[in-house]
Amino acid sequence: MEITQGDTLTKEQVLALTACMLSTAHVDGIHPAEENLIRSFYEGAGAAALPAFDGLGALASTADALLARLPADQGFAEQLVLLCFAAGYADGSLSDAERDHVGKLAAGAGVPQQRVAELLEQVKDSLIGALSHLPDAQSVAQLTKEL
Repeated sequence: MEITQGDTLTKEQVLALTACMLSTAHVDGIHPAEENLIRSFYEGAGAAALPAFDGLGALASTADALLARLPADQGFAEQLVLLCFAAGYADGSLSDAERDHVGKLAAGAGVPQQRVAELLEQVKDSLIGALSHLPDAQSVAQLTKEL
């Protein structure tokens, strides 16, 4: 799943999103594919004066605090959920613990549970769409069942 964002994110929003994505990835042990996805988002965010990604090791533990400092914004909150689900899936599967963690982050950001379920389906649809061009339809169908 390709993650893109406009240049409307503030430094604080980029740090909060990155912290939430990292905290999601750390739930079941961060995988290199998860780290690469998060790094790609972070380095492509374009916010001014961001610290180097390699220096963000402890950022995951500050996710809740960083979110609490931001004003309520439904669009941002939904972007957070989408990005966290994408980070969770980056290693090939979203664990139950990762799904629960994203649900807690979403609740803290004011995203209703029903909307979280819709956003999860949106991420799954995006992943399936990315696979749909593969010539082995049977493998794609099997992967779809596993999502």
